[in-house]
Amino acid sequence: MSKPLSGKVAIVTGGASGIGKAVVELFVESGAAGVTCADVAIAEGDPGQVVLSVQTDVSDNEQVKRMADQTIERFGRIDILVNNAGIAPMIRWPDVTVDNWRHVLDVNLNGAFHCVLEVLPYMRRQKFGRIVNISSVGAFLGSITAHPAYGVSKAGLIAMTKSLAKECADQGILVNAIAPGSIDTPMLESFGEQARKHFADASPLKRQGSPRELADAVMFLVSESSTYITGSTLHVNGGSLLV
Repeated sequence: MSKPLSGKVAIVTGGASGIGKAVVELFVESGAAGVTCADVAIAEGDPGQVVLSVQTDVSDNEQVKRMADQTIERFGRIDILVNNAGIAPMIRWPDVTVDNWRHVLDVNLNGAFHCVLEVLPYMRRQKFGRIVNISSVGAFLGSITAHPAYGVSKAGLIAMTKSLAKECADQGILVNAIAPGSIDTPMLESFGEQARKHFADASPLKRQGSPRELADAVMFLVSESSTYITGSTLHVNGGSLLV
Protein backbone atom coordinates (compact mmCIF):
# COMPACT_ATOMS: atom_id res chain seq x y z
CA MET A 1 0.00 0.00 0.00
CA SER A 2 1.25 3.47 -0.89
CA LYS A 3 2.43 5.57 2.06
CA PRO A 4 2.36 9.15 0.70
CA LEU A 5 2.92 10.71 4.12
CA SER A 6 5.84 8.52 5.13
CA GLY A 7 8.10 10.49 7.50
CA LYS A 8 5.70 13.43 7.75
CA VAL A 9 4.25 14.84 10.98
CA ALA A 10 0.84 16.54 11.05
CA ILE A 11 -1.35 18.53 13.41
CA VAL A 12 -5.11 18.24 12.95
CA THR A 13 -7.27 20.57 15.04
CA GLY A 14 -10.79 19.47 15.85
CA GLY A 15 -9.46 15.98 15.27
CA ALA A 16 -11.68 14.09 17.70
CA SER A 17 -14.81 13.90 15.53
CA GLY A 18 -16.29 14.52 12.10
CA ILE A 19 -13.98 15.74 9.36
CA GLY A 20 -11.00 16.05 11.69
CA LYS A 21 -11.27 12.46 12.89
CA ALA A 22 -11.46 11.21 9.30
CA VAL A 23 -8.34 13.23 8.44
CA VAL A 24 -6.42 11.81 11.42
CA GLU A 25 -7.39 8.27 10.44
CA LEU A 26 -6.42 8.78 6.78
CA PHE A 27 -3.08 10.34 7.71
CA VAL A 28 -2.27 7.34 9.89
CA GLU A 29 -3.26 4.96 7.07
CA SER A 30 -1.05 6.96 4.73
CA GLY A 31 2.07 6.36 6.76
CA ALA A 32 2.46 9.58 8.73
CA ALA A 33 5.27 9.38 11.25
CA GLY A 34 3.13 11.27 13.74
CA VAL A 35 -0.26 12.94 14.00
CA THR A 36 -1.27 15.28 16.79
CA CYS A 37 -5.01 15.21 17.34
CA ALA A 38 -5.83 18.55 18.97
CA ASP A 39 -9.36 19.02 20.24
CA VAL A 40 -11.11 20.76 23.12
CA ALA A 41 -13.22 17.63 23.69
CA ILE A 42 -10.54 15.00 24.03
CA ALA A 43 -8.80 13.23 26.86
CA GLU A 44 -5.07 13.72 27.13
CA GLY A 45 -3.37 10.54 26.15
CA ASP A 46 -1.39 8.51 23.70
CA PRO A 47 -3.56 5.90 22.00
CA GLY A 48 -0.68 4.71 19.85
CA GLN A 49 2.86 5.37 18.74
CA VAL A 50 1.67 7.50 15.84
CA VAL A 51 -1.21 9.54 17.31
CA LEU A 52 -0.72 12.05 20.10
CA SER A 53 -3.90 13.45 21.68
CA VAL A 54 -3.63 16.93 23.16
CA GLN A 55 -6.60 18.72 24.71
CA THR A 56 -6.52 22.13 23.06
CA ASP A 57 -8.82 25.13 22.93
CA VAL A 58 -7.49 26.80 19.79
CA SER A 59 -8.91 30.16 20.87
CA ASP A 60 -6.30 30.18 23.66
CA ASN A 61 -2.85 30.90 22.24
CA GLU A 62 -1.10 29.46 25.30
CA GLN A 63 -2.86 26.12 24.81
CA VAL A 64 -1.95 26.14 21.13
CA LYS A 65 1.70 26.83 21.96
CA ARG A 66 1.69 23.95 24.44
CA MET A 67 0.19 21.66 21.82
CA ALA A 68 2.84 22.61 19.23
CA ASP A 69 5.61 22.18 21.80
CA GLN A 70 4.33 18.69 22.68
CA THR A 71 4.26 17.79 19.00
CA ILE A 72 7.88 18.84 18.56
CA GLU A 73 8.92 17.11 21.76
CA ARG A 74 7.28 13.87 20.65
CA PHE A 75 7.89 13.81 16.89
CA GLY A 76 10.66 16.34 16.29
CA ARG A 77 9.08 18.24 13.41
CA ILE A 78 5.81 19.66 11.98
CA ASP A 79 5.15 19.25 8.27
CA ILE A 80 1.38 19.59 7.97
CA LEU A 81 -1.24 21.72 9.71
CA VAL A 82 -4.95 21.16 9.12
CA ASN A 83 -6.96 23.97 10.69
CA ASN A 84 -10.28 22.18 11.07
CA ALA A 85 -11.50 23.17 14.56
CA GLY A 86 -14.70 25.18 14.40
CA ILE A 87 -18.08 25.88 15.93
CA ALA A 88 -21.42 26.79 14.36
CA PRO A 89 -23.94 27.77 17.05
CA MET A 90 -27.48 28.31 15.81
CA ILE A 91 -27.98 31.96 16.68
CA ARG A 92 -29.90 34.37 14.44
CA TRP A 93 -29.21 38.08 14.03
CA PRO A 94 -31.76 39.22 16.66
CA ASP A 95 -29.88 37.20 19.27
CA VAL A 96 -26.36 38.18 18.24
CA THR A 97 -24.29 39.79 20.99
CA VAL A 98 -20.75 41.07 21.15
CA ASP A 99 -19.76 38.07 23.26
CA ASN A 100 -21.22 35.32 21.07
CA TRP A 101 -19.93 37.05 17.91
CA ARG A 102 -16.41 37.17 19.34
CA HIS A 103 -16.60 33.57 20.51
CA VAL A 104 -17.23 32.27 16.97
CA LEU A 105 -14.42 34.38 15.53
CA ASP A 106 -12.05 33.41 18.35
CA VAL A 107 -12.46 29.71 17.62
CA ASN A 108 -12.94 29.58 13.86
CA LEU A 109 -10.60 32.34 12.67
CA ASN A 110 -8.30 33.37 15.50
CA GLY A 111 -7.80 29.72 16.42
CA ALA A 112 -6.39 29.01 12.96
CA PHE A 113 -4.23 32.13 13.23
CA HIS A 114 -2.80 30.96 16.57
CA CYS A 115 -1.91 27.58 15.07
CA VAL A 116 -0.25 29.16 12.05
CA LEU A 117 1.88 31.41 14.27
CA GLU A 118 3.16 28.38 16.18
CA VAL A 119 3.94 26.06 13.26
CA LEU A 120 5.41 28.51 10.73
CA PRO A 121 8.85 28.79 12.39
CA TYR A 122 9.31 25.01 12.13
CA MET A 123 8.12 24.87 8.52
CA ARG A 124 10.37 27.78 7.54
CA ARG A 125 13.35 26.07 9.14
CA GLN A 126 12.62 22.91 7.13
CA LYS A 127 11.83 24.83 3.92
CA PHE A 128 8.74 22.63 3.71
CA GLY A 129 5.17 22.80 4.91
CA ARG A 130 1.55 22.21 4.00
CA ILE A 131 -1.28 24.18 5.59
CA VAL A 132 -4.94 23.41 4.85
CA ASN A 133 -7.64 25.67 6.27
CA ILE A 134 -11.14 24.17 6.43
CA SER A 135 -13.46 26.97 5.38
CA SER A 136 -17.09 26.49 4.29
CA VAL A 137 -19.60 27.10 1.56
CA GLY A 138 -20.92 29.60 4.13
CA ALA A 139 -17.96 31.84 3.28
CA PHE A 140 -19.57 32.37 -0.13
CA LEU A 141 -23.28 32.16 0.71
CA GLY A 142 -23.23 33.79 4.14
CA SER A 143 -24.25 31.83 7.22
CA ILE A 144 -27.33 29.80 6.33
CA THR A 145 -28.34 28.21 9.61
CA ALA A 146 -25.51 29.08 11.97
CA HIS A 147 -24.47 32.29 13.72
CA PRO A 148 -23.86 35.18 11.25
CA ALA A 149 -20.25 35.25 12.43
CA TYR A 150 -19.78 31.71 11.10
CA GLY A 151 -19.75 32.80 7.46
CA VAL A 152 -17.62 35.80 8.36
CA SER A 153 -15.05 33.61 10.11
CA LYS A 154 -14.91 31.15 7.22
CA ALA A 155 -14.49 33.96 4.68
CA GLY A 156 -11.67 35.29 6.85
CA LEU A 157 -9.95 31.91 6.62
CA ILE A 158 -9.90 32.19 2.84
CA ALA A 159 -8.38 35.67 2.96
CA MET A 160 -5.76 34.43 5.42
CA THR A 161 -5.03 31.48 3.12
CA LYS A 162 -4.28 33.81 0.20
CA SER A 163 -2.10 36.11 2.29
CA LEU A 164 -0.10 33.21 3.75
CA ALA A 165 0.30 31.54 0.37
CA LYS A 166 1.93 34.67 -1.08
CA GLU A 167 4.14 35.15 1.98
CA CYS A 168 5.37 31.55 2.17
CA ALA A 169 5.64 30.46 -1.46
CA ASP A 170 9.41 30.93 -1.66
CA GLN A 171 9.91 28.91 1.52
CA GLY A 172 8.50 25.62 0.31
CA ILE A 173 5.23 26.12 2.19
CA LEU A 174 1.94 25.65 0.35
CA VAL A 175 -1.26 27.04 1.86
CA ASN A 176 -4.73 26.16 0.61
CA ALA A 177 -8.33 26.09 1.80
CA ILE A 178 -11.22 23.68 1.39
CA ALA A 179 -14.80 24.92 1.37
CA PRO A 180 -17.04 21.96 2.27
CA GLY A 181 -20.72 21.89 1.55
CA SER A 182 -23.08 19.72 3.57
CA ILE A 183 -21.03 17.00 5.29
CA ASP A 184 -22.47 14.25 7.49
CA THR A 185 -20.93 15.26 10.82
CA PRO A 186 -22.14 15.91 14.38
CA MET A 187 -22.18 19.64 13.54
CA LEU A 188 -24.68 19.02 10.73
CA GLU A 189 -26.81 16.87 13.02
CA SER A 190 -27.10 19.80 15.42
CA PHE A 191 -28.94 21.77 12.73
CA GLY A 192 -31.85 19.31 12.76
CA GLU A 193 -33.35 16.86 10.27
CA GLN A 194 -35.17 19.51 8.22
CA ALA A 195 -31.96 21.41 7.60
CA ARG A 196 -30.13 18.18 6.72
CA LYS A 197 -32.74 17.38 4.09
CA HIS A 198 -32.68 20.92 2.71
CA PHE A 199 -28.90 20.87 2.33
CA ALA A 200 -28.95 17.45 0.67
CA ASP A 201 -31.64 18.56 -1.78
CA ALA A 202 -29.54 21.63 -2.68
CA SER A 203 -26.85 19.34 -4.10
CA PRO A 204 -27.25 17.80 -7.57
CA LEU A 205 -25.94 14.60 -5.96
CA LYS A 206 -28.86 14.73 -3.50
CA ARG A 207 -26.86 13.61 -0.50
CA GLN A 208 -24.48 14.75 2.20
CA GLY A 209 -20.78 14.28 1.72
CA SER A 210 -18.94 11.94 4.05
CA PRO A 211 -16.08 12.96 6.35
CA ARG A 212 -13.83 10.57 4.43
CA GLU A 213 -14.57 12.41 1.19
CA LEU A 214 -13.37 15.60 2.84
CA ALA A 215 -10.33 13.81 4.22
CA ASP A 216 -9.48 12.64 0.69
CA ALA A 217 -9.51 16.29 -0.45
CA VAL A 218 -7.19 17.24 2.41
CA MET A 219 -4.87 14.39 1.48
CA PHE A 220 -4.70 15.66 -2.09
CA LEU A 221 -3.61 19.11 -0.91
CA VAL A 222 -0.90 17.82 1.45
CA SER A 223 0.45 15.19 -0.95
CA GLU A 224 2.91 15.33 -3.83
CA SER A 225 -0.08 15.42 -6.20
CA SER A 226 -0.64 19.14 -5.60
CA THR A 227 2.81 20.72 -5.68
CA TYR A 228 1.71 23.52 -8.05
CA ILE A 229 -1.33 24.55 -6.01
CA THR A 230 -1.22 27.31 -3.40
CA GLY A 231 -3.57 30.09 -2.35
CA SER A 232 -6.51 28.14 -3.76
CA THR A 233 -9.88 27.15 -2.37
CA LEU A 234 -11.04 23.65 -3.25
CA HIS A 235 -14.83 23.39 -3.29
CA VAL A 236 -16.11 20.02 -2.07
CA ASN A 237 -19.86 20.46 -2.02
CA GLY A 238 -21.55 17.94 -4.33
CA GLY A 239 -22.37 20.74 -6.75
CA SER A 240 -24.45 22.77 -4.32
CA LEU A 241 -22.31 25.82 -5.13
CA LEU A 242 -20.83 25.97 -8.61
CA VAL A 243 -17.89 28.38 -8.68
